[in-house]
Amino acid sequence: MRKGWYNCVVDATVQGRLTDAPEFSLFCTTAFEFWQRNLLPGDERVILVEAMSQDIRVTLRNLTVANALRRFVPARLVVFTGADDDWNEILWTFFDAEALEALSRAYGAVDVIDIHDLVDSRIGNPEPGDLRVAGKDLPVPGSGIEPAVLDEIVRATVSRVLKIPRVTDEVRAGAKYAQVHQRSTEFSNIYDALFAGLDPIALVTSHVDYNHWGLAVESATRFGVPTVHVQSTGTFKAYTLFPETRRGAATFRAELTHQIAEFFEQYVWGNRERLRSSAELTAWRLKGNWGKPSWWRGGAMSAIEIQTPPERLAVREHALARFGFDPDKPVVAVYNHALSDAPRTNIEIFDDLAAWYEATADYAAKREDVNWLFIDHPNQYLYDGTGFFDSLKDKHAGSPMAFVPSLALSKNVMWSLVDLGITVRGSISNELPAFGIPAIQAGWSEWSQCGFTMVAEDVDDYWARLDSSLESLLAGRPLLTDEQIERARLWAWFYRSGTDVSTPLVQHWEMGRTEHLLNAVMVAMQHVEADADPAFTAVRRMWARKDPFLTRIDLTAAPEDLTLALGGVSEL
Repeated sequence: MRKGWYNCVVDATVQGRLTDAPEFSLFCTTAFEFWQRNLLPGDERVILVEAMSQDIRVTLRNLTVANALRRFVPARLVVFTGADDDWNEILWTFFDAEALEALSRAYGAVDVIDIHDLVDSRIGNPEPGDLRVAGKDLPVPGSGIEPAVLDEIVRATVSRVLKIPRVTDEVRAGAKYAQVHQRSTEFSNIYDALFAGLDPIALVTSHVDYNHWGLAVESATRFGVPTVHVQSTGTFKAYTLFPETRRGAATFRAELTHQIAEFFEQYVWGNRERLRSSAELTAWRLKGNWGKPSWWRGGAMSAIEIQTPPERLAVREHALARFGFDPDKPVVAVYNHALSDAPRTNIEIFDDLAAWYEATADYAAKREDVNWLFIDHPNQYLYDGTGFFDSLKDKHAGSPMAFVPSLALSKNVMWSLVDLGITVRGSISNELPAFGIPAIQAGWSEWSQCGFTMVAEDVDDYWARLDSSLESLLAGRPLLTDEQIERARLWAWFYRSGTDVSTPLVQHWEMGRTEHLLNAVMVAMQHVEADADPAFTAVRRMWARKDPFLTRIDLTAAPEDLTLALGGVSEL
């Protein structure tokens, strides 16, 4: 049996290259023929598409969004790809530029450029010349980025590349910082040249952070170009920020946080009666879901099996004894973040994610009236090379606080044990409330304005909320209302179903990145009529109405139409 590329990260030397698989060549031929027959003729304007992930599922999603736009907007595709040594060292294990270019050409790209090679060729070159892209010579006069914005993106990139929680003065004076700053400057120069010279209709990208992705988004923002942020989860998901809907928030994610909340309040919470049964189904799936974002690993081994309050209490008794906790005190869990993961890309009230965790641990050391459980991130090793979590554990070794690796803690134990969860923007803050456990956030996330978490406005407010929450726990006062639980469950439906478009042209993320994915999409291209494909309908609806995301159905429809669109599962 041929080995496949599933959800685990594997070495390319074991797997072999995707381009060597006979299915890949056949798939590219089929895709080329399919898209040739299902798009408007292109004109001079372009759609810029990013292909800088090693996972073919990511690029397939990006290209499908772009071609869905080309069904009603005449445009050509220009794809930018590539990887550098830093990214290959910290994350990528089998980046295959040849496969990504072949896939892009199959979807109709008129040009595929290696943005990293362009950066390398221009650094140290006194006369780098113009860019030659899509048959045009593009001058590179320099970037219009604000120095402070560039510095922030450089800082985040250095933090991620070095896997450190913060950039100190010593790091800033080092060779790696200088290298990243130089490359970031050139990235910004090139992206500005692309946006100025090609007049793109849209930027389609899988990430919005760090220098090689984030600076493209930053250029798009300054040039007034919509950015479609395609999600690496579910089937077909994307957020979009249109220049007409911007409000001047500091970051891409902060802009979307407000827009998502407004839509959620009017069309999701406003239709809660019709959506309730669907939300309950999603909550059941959430108990063992692989989908991202999810704080926990998925699968049957991590599913929540507890069904009743007595079952929860039985497991809780065991867990309290395991950690040496006082059974008469509530349990507060503090969830560590992937410390170098896109710091300050939304609103965060502490200087960095490590500063928040350290300060909360110091606070906890003085509050022995509750049990404290500090849990590291499931992918801590990918984001932290400093041993931060273990060093903090050593610092508080004399206290009764428990510091536990997440992979040593089952989901059943955690859901039985925790009475209050604390995070910054982690997905745990939407998972816990869906099952009746309150959560405090020291920052913003996609869902933080949707009314089911306690979001601190600043550092003083964070400590005040923490104080009052502990007092309520000790007094037996509830911290979460029935409405907030329902809101959290509606968010779970909204994220995992309502904004996840089912289309055979993509396939669900859990299909993996094997020949099975290629065969499934190829069959859809060969046998399913494209006229009413849900991907095309959803992209056109989003684009016409300037919605901040794709939706599976028209949630703004009249009540009777919405009930019909839900397939009759509603009580109404």
